[in-house]
Amino acid sequence: MLCVPGATLLLAACTAMAAVGCSATHAATGPVTAASRPVSATPRERAVADAAAILRAFAVPPGAQRLQKAPGVLKVPISTLVSTTLVDDVSFWRAPGRPQAVLAWEQAHLPRRFMPGDADFGPPSWDRTFSLSPIPGVLNARDLVVEVTSAGTGQTAIRVDAQVSWQPPRPGPERVPAATHVVTNTQLPSLDPHAGRPPAPVTITGLAAVRRLAALVDSLQLSTIGPGASCPAPIGGIRLTFLARAGGPPLAIAQGPAACGTVQLSVGGKRQPALQITDSFISQVLKLAGLHWKVL
Repeated sequence: MLCVPGATLLLAACTAMAAVGCSATHAATGPVTAASRPVSATPRERAVADAAAILRAFAVPPGAQRLQKAPGVLKVPISTLVSTTLVDDVSFWRAPGRPQAVLAWEQAHLPRRFMPGDADFGPPSWDRTFSLSPIPGVLNARDLVVEVTSAGTGQTAIRVDAQVSWQPPRPGPERVPAATHVVTNTQLPSLDPHAGRPPAPVTITGLAAVRRLAALVDSLQLSTIGPGASCPAPIGGIRLTFLARAGGPPLAIAQGPAACGTVQLSVGGKRQPALQITDSFISQVLKLAGLHWKVL
């Protein structure tokens, strides 16, 4: 399992996610077109249309026949996106040739806009992920995953997954309250035994800086990392406590990075859905607060 802040995770053989949004009703030829992603559609609708278009972009190998159901060994994919907002469109094929040769043919004949990504190597099966660029704030990941395995008698069974995850909007209440006029910055202790003692907390009262820090937290997107993800524990981080006045009760608390590169936010003492941290979040916080801490 790979866990990178701001990135989508891959989970091998994730049975629970394999069944989400699966369909086998689309043809397997044709380009990904702008018409398949209508601007007026919701992010989920765009993900459904995009997955169908990606599946059509699969290059059918010479002599391949479409199968009506999954071959036994390909019922569950080796790799899938770990996302709570996943659309997975799937088709199955049988083609002449060895699995590795069929997978190499596919890589050579896919449209050039698909970039080769992660791969798993068999036996008994092999797969390769081919990705399109995400659409920021709308579609987080857009992958075509081709998995192959021997079907005997010189034949290869093929599983094709078009996996697209979309970005849901944040709930209205999940915002730093407008009454905030003060923010206290606290560096969290590191789990690194060689790390020094964290500096004392610093309270910011300059209204411009406070508002910029609140806006930074409010700009983070909801995390869509699924519950099946396995991520290493964070080794440090920072906590922002937003207050109406110095010494008053917290209006909101943002703390991160937490597991899987997230920020945990509570508003009025109520825990909110996790937010996805950006690679530059900590450095932005320190810059806006005028701090020179070394935070892992």
